[in-house]
Amino acid sequence: MADDVVSLGPDVRLQSNEKKEPSPLSPKQETLASDLDWDIPDDPDNPRNWPLWQRILHSAIPAVWSFGLCAGISSLVAAIPLLQLQFGLSRNVALLPVTVYTVGFSIGPCIASPISELYGRRCIYWTNLPMLIIFNAIAAASNNFVVLVLFRFLAGVSGSGVLAVAAGSLSDIWDTRNAGRVGVPYILAPFLGPSLGPLIGAYILEQYDNDWKWSIWVLLLILAPVALTLPLMKETSKSRILYLRHKKHSKGSLEMTSSSRIKTIQMGLLRPLHMAVFEPLSLLLGLYTSYSFAMIFSFFGSYAYVYSTIYHFNAREIGLCYIPVVVGFLLAVLTFAYFDVTKYQKVLQLKGVVPPEHRLYAALFGSGLVPVGLFWYSWAPREGVHWVAPVLAGVPVGWGTLTGFLSVIAYIVDVYGSTNSASAVAANGIFRFLLGAAFPQFIIQLYKSSIGIHWAGSIFAFLSLVLVPVPWFFFYRGRHLRQQSPYATNKS
Repeated sequence: MADDVVSLGPDVRLQSNEKKEPSPLSPKQETLASDLDWDIPDDPDNPRNWPLWQRILHSAIPAVWSFGLCAGISSLVAAIPLLQLQFGLSRNVALLPVTVYTVGFSIGPCIASPISELYGRRCIYWTNLPMLIIFNAIAAASNNFVVLVLFRFLAGVSGSGVLAVAAGSLSDIWDTRNAGRVGVPYILAPFLGPSLGPLIGAYILEQYDNDWKWSIWVLLLILAPVALTLPLMKETSKSRILYLRHKKHSKGSLEMTSSSRIKTIQMGLLRPLHMAVFEPLSLLLGLYTSYSFAMIFSFFGSYAYVYSTIYHFNAREIGLCYIPVVVGFLLAVLTFAYFDVTKYQKVLQLKGVVPPEHRLYAALFGSGLVPVGLFWYSWAPREGVHWVAPVLAGVPVGWGTLTGFLSVIAYIVDVYGSTNSASAVAANGIFRFLLGAAFPQFIIQLYKSSIGIHWAGSIFAFLSLVLVPVPWFFFYRGRHLRQQSPYATNKS
């Protein structure tokens, strides 16, 4: 499962004091598995030796898929009033197709990851996309709200497996130096998709006479290029490719027993959940990245209320208000790259070994940006203040959110190494999408309450202040937490 993390820096190697997890293979089978390697450096079966167009294709498919998948979270937000009108629902109930779809993102990767460990990455792509398309198509075609909610949940669970295996595919195809660069569109997808979804949904509804179903059909239009090129995908997992080649030439059996397969899947399912709740390091980092991510989701409700009541924006104009958030995301990528080159990589070249805490420079820089943006957004919107003032508050929110996320993911990879980093990243994703699903459910009620929009927004800004010290705490005390962890970690 360690393959399933995009390297944001140099190769992560197992430290001498790390303990490997028990192998599901027998000792004889494990010996055979460890002996498998490419025959020659230019082995044509090695994905890194494929023609350039094939490597680009196999990188573009998960990036476009992830964007369409995540845009599908919020493209339906613009249609919430239409669902309320057609089915006679309250806003909270009408939001359920958005909520359960997002909850599915916390489940799908935990299922797909251990399966991909056993059967490779291609089987996840080839099975998940048809399910995502079919379930969303049933949801869009239905005139029954219960069916809509049920199949949106199934679409979220089945389609989100790409979030577990796409990073591994990129690291299979590209060397370490290029994987981080090529992986930027994939890394941005879970942030760009939800931020641009309301804009996409608003414009598609305008085009098709406010038919809410098109806010789901548009997701399938985005995924159409992926569906057309998916049959061209080949297996990229080194272990799976070598296993199939070994089996074809009958050089020995590496077959696992059914009980071993079940045990491997169970471990893959339960470890992220355990780390999310019982591992202090993973728990605190999960809460830190998840809160600011959830604030992006809270904008689905607060933007609609604030900009429609104060500035009388329509759905399309509200969708355009997310563009500064996207600008903040792009600034975050540049910020992380700057600190990686000027700090982390420079020390690595000089000393050869760098404590994982040096991955957190970008998070230290961005730690105060989210509260600044949230206070700005809370108090700027009012009669007599131009709409551009609160809209620009999205820049520091997006900037701080993604600098924290990129730094934390890189830190997790360095801390847990090849043994548990994939599970730790999956645990982080559980928090993000659960909070992202929950926040839109109560935002409107809070903003409509007697405290008013300014203090309603300030509540979230004050809460974000509590989390500002988190990256600083890890920068100075992370080594102690790593040494106390019950999981195998980098103890340097």
